[in-house]
Amino acid sequence: MFDESLHVSDMDTESRARERFAAYESTVSAAEDYHRRERYDAAAAFAHVAALSALRPHAGLFASPRLERMLIDIGRRTATPTNWRRPTTSKIRSVLHVATEMLPVGGLVNNLVHWLRADTSRTHSLALTGQHIALPEKVSSEIIRSGGQIHRINQTIGHQVAWARKLRDIAQAHDAVVLHTYGQDPIPVMAFAEAEKRPPVLLLNHADHLFWLGASVADVVLNMRQAAQDLTITRRGVAPERNIVLPTVVSTPVRTRTRAEARRELGIAEDAIFLLSAARELKYNTVDGVTFSATHVELLRKHPKAELLVLGAGERPDWAADKAAVNGRIRSLPPTPDTRTYFEACDIYVDSFPFVSSTSMMEAAGLGAPLVSRFYGPDDARIFAINHPGIDEPTLHAYTEVAYLAHLDRLISDPDFRMAKGEEARQSVLAHHTAPGWAGFLERAYHHAETITPVEPSSVFPRDQADTFSHGEPDRSLYNVFGFDGEAPARLLRGIAGLLPVAERSAVWTRLLRERGFWDRKDAVRLLFPTWLLRRLQPR
Repeated sequence: MFDESLHVSDMDTESRARERFAAYESTVSAAEDYHRRERYDAAAAFAHVAALSALRPHAGLFASPRLERMLIDIGRRTATPTNWRRPTTSKIRSVLHVATEMLPVGGLVNNLVHWLRADTSRTHSLALTGQHIALPEKVSSEIIRSGGQIHRINQTIGHQVAWARKLRDIAQAHDAVVLHTYGQDPIPVMAFAEAEKRPPVLLLNHADHLFWLGASVADVVLNMRQAAQDLTITRRGVAPERNIVLPTVVSTPVRTRTRAEARRELGIAEDAIFLLSAARELKYNTVDGVTFSATHVELLRKHPKAELLVLGAGERPDWAADKAAVNGRIRSLPPTPDTRTYFEACDIYVDSFPFVSSTSMMEAAGLGAPLVSRFYGPDDARIFAINHPGIDEPTLHAYTEVAYLAHLDRLISDPDFRMAKGEEARQSVLAHHTAPGWAGFLERAYHHAETITPVEPSSVFPRDQADTFSHGEPDRSLYNVFGFDGEAPARLLRGIAGLLPVAERSAVWTRLLRERGFWDRKDAVRLLFPTWLLRRLQPR
């Protein structure tokens, strides 16, 4: 990613990337074939598969003119007639949040909960297009507290086209829509295909380094950082005036124990210098044969009282030699939902690498830890770097290995500097990422949605614009960091079996049987039934 001597040759990387793009285009063509035959549910389901194949792993593009145009056409052809028209002037007082699903843990659910808690002057409702488990109580309680409602759209009889009609009907009872949906979800594009028949739509760009659907229906895109906004404009076709930066919102950090108390709970020596990093395992992927741990070995040898704990990285057998070289002062632990003690104990927060973890940075900064992050790539790959409003300025950035180690060396050696940088980070996070500071950013976003001319979906991607493969940046960095491992075609089809009408579902089910695409017999039986029925039988 960051070296001229790549782990695999650049030619081999490009060849494999083009294979991914070709597989994606094949699925798009299948969706378009169903569309031409007016098999709209099947077309939408295969659009879902095509989008998923483009985002995991990356297929060389961030938006699809072909899929967006097709879904807009389906939305318009299948919409229920209505006399509803968007008001010419309207203040946003009731908001419909739309999500594919809300899982119990993760940045997406936490961001929504913090949003609801910060935006208390409005009524908030939630529409779910793909929820397959019970909705987390922390979400439902906040929706109910605001006076809003929860809509399980995928319990409506029918498939994604019917769900899009249902979503549009629900949206017309609100002043604005905010999309928190997954990038492969085609329902909002179909639902909001007619600009005059929907309220303003704001799209939260929470997966800024991945392909996503929705560029053609977003009146405003809410980008969480500058690099995300740049990518939205240059690679997703969204006009500059339709972009705004809305920082991630987090809860106001409150200590439950002193640093010394937290260290005692974790068994960390009183005089140790505790370096912490916390992120998902894939954010510590080894690149070009260099492990995350190896970079820190000489630093820890120089500072025998320093130790590094990487929370979320897991066992990492490839780090064993590095751990042994510093007598176990590098540790890697599996993910845990109880991270607070670790953050309250840390002296220095070290960002994940090769992919940043901004939410963890904010959590650490809010408790007064100084921040260090590194990025060794070209400017066009800044999506891999920290450039988030509240943590960009106080972070000690490094663009070379030497500079990175120098930052850590100074923080370990100079307690006054460490304390000053920690306080600077704390104040910046409070101002940008917690209420009431964050509320000011939100109000500007709402005002922008109230006053901007609605986007005309058919004008975002011209009629003759094709889907274009890129092997520039940040594409190459995405390939080299995350690789090409993805679900087999049969597994991808498994995810949409229940979204298909009977004839197409039978054909997909038969293919899954032939290609051993089921998890087990129970899975095979379950996929004989439509998704809406299965969701009605599950707990709410």
